[in-house]
Amino acid sequence: MKTILSIDGGGIRGILPARILQEMRFRLDRSGENRPYFKLFDLMAGTSTGALIALGLSLPDDENGEQYPASSIVDLYNKRGKEIFPSSYHRPIHTAIQAFRYKYPPEKYEKLLRDFFGNKTMQDAATNLIITSFDTEAMEPHCIKNRDTSEKQENDPDYYMRDAARASSAAPTFFPPAYISAIGEEEKKFSLIDGAVFASNPAGLAYVEALKMFPSEKDFLILSLGTGDFKQGYSYDEVRSWGYMEWVNPMKNFPIGSIMAAGQSEAVNHQLSRLSNVKYYRFNIDITGSEFLIDDAGEANMKMLSVYADSMIKKYDTEISELCRILGNR
Repeated sequence: MKTILSIDGGGIRGILPARILQEMRFRLDRSGENRPYFKLFDLMAGTSTGALIALGLSLPDDENGEQYPASSIVDLYNKRGKEIFPSSYHRPIHTAIQAFRYKYPPEKYEKLLRDFFGNKTMQDAATNLIITSFDTEAMEPHCIKNRDTSEKQENDPDYYMRDAARASSAAPTFFPPAYISAIGEEEKKFSLIDGAVFASNPAGLAYVEALKMFPSEKDFLILSLGTGDFKQGYSYDEVRSWGYMEWVNPMKNFPIGSIMAAGQSEAVNHQLSRLSNVKYYRFNIDITGSEFLIDDAGEANMKMLSVYADSMIKKYDTEISELCRILGNR
């Protein structure tokens, strides 16, 4: 059985899957299972904030342990989230600006990624990786991969991890596109935006990739981690007269984007949960009615996200323990 870890996009709400992984690490260690996540999962997939987590978990330290355990990724969200999403940009004027251009200058986020990943590249990962982004010029998905040497194809280019994370999280209206190139191919640059435009939940994409990577494998285990399920619907009377500005209004949680992400995610969950050869775990929590914007790293919001993370762990207590037993017995 091959194992897959898939982590959704969702901005600062990435602390929710990070906390789940931290709890799993605690239970694994307590049971005597000390292998790092990159040895427990044969493939890790991430979109946007999920890409940041997957990339971090994939890196070994000098002793082949975890360079970035889940606890350090939780700390990253808590301690440096405001560097990505400064609270000074939450004023109404910046929301108005967002209707016409990107909201945040990317320099501070790029510095954080450089501090975190340095010059590590995709080929430094100790497991297989697939990081989503979308090419605005070619108008097609652009997935940045690391595949084991036995699976690697000649057309697998290497990228700096900081560039892969920047591309996958270049959410339209929040950040400008990433303009990057593969290592050694600097003359060929790509205009890349957030992979959430086609794979907010990349679990289905990861499963298809795993089928190609492990053609003789019959059974798969997939852990798919969400960043909060926002099911605030829009009634007919509310939407029937909307024009362009209402459908993309950030004050209404960017309705067209929210609807597309919800639809894609639910379709993936429906498909994977019905495959007889897949043991599918999906951990997520309903945050409907909460003001959890993906770019609010303020103290009050982070405290509430911590409360929701506790609830998420409690909700899936049995499944988390079962999953840890399965991973520990591989």
